[in-house]
Amino acid sequence: MKKVLTVKDIAGMLEVCEKTAYSLIRQALTKGDMFKVIKVGRLYKIPTEPFLNWLDEQ
Repeated sequence: MKKVLTVKDIAGMLEVCEKTAYSLIRQALTKGDMFKVIKVGRLYKIPTEPFLNWLDEQ
């Protein structure tokens, strides 16, 4: 399993378009209590385990 997910990975897992995935990621960055997001330059990287834990809680 990958240690970090990309926007494309999250869009695929949630079966949504990339625009919706970006919106969710921005919301997570703003709120700070959803899942961890790491911004590397212009790219977003999401650690897999915290994201999957958050997804399980939904």
